[in-house]
Amino acid sequence: MKLSLAAELAVRGAVVLAQQYGKGPTTLADVCELRDLSREYLAKVFGLLARADLVTPIRGKNGGYVLARDPKEINLLQIIEAVEGPQYLNFCQYDPPKCDQVDTCKVHHIWTELQEIFENRLRSASLADCI
Repeated sequence: MKLSLAAELAVRGAVVLAQQYGKGPTTLADVCELRDLSREYLAKVFGLLARADLVTPIRGKNGGYVLARDPKEINLLQIIEAVEGPQYLNFCQYDPPKCDQVDTCKVHHIWTELQEIFENRLRSASLADCI
């Protein structure tokens, strides 16, 4: 499995907002400068994060973005899924499975275990853990 560029930018940008949490809005320009990110692409990514209620855009002269909640309450899985949707290691992990041999496959239990490890690890890693 490989995360998209959008997911990578979402995590990197959200970490910057976590570092600035409680200090007021952070502009896209500041986030991009701190992490060497594309402003145009990050604006689209932050739009997705705002729709998922993970970041809040603040308009006006001193505007920018802030986290919608405390960094301890936002995990990496939420950020990634806000940008990419649910993550699946392979076809048998989709809901419903996109494999017609789930019941007879000798490897299915391994994929299921790996899927659980992947999701649990990202769910247990908050933005606060990343700063």
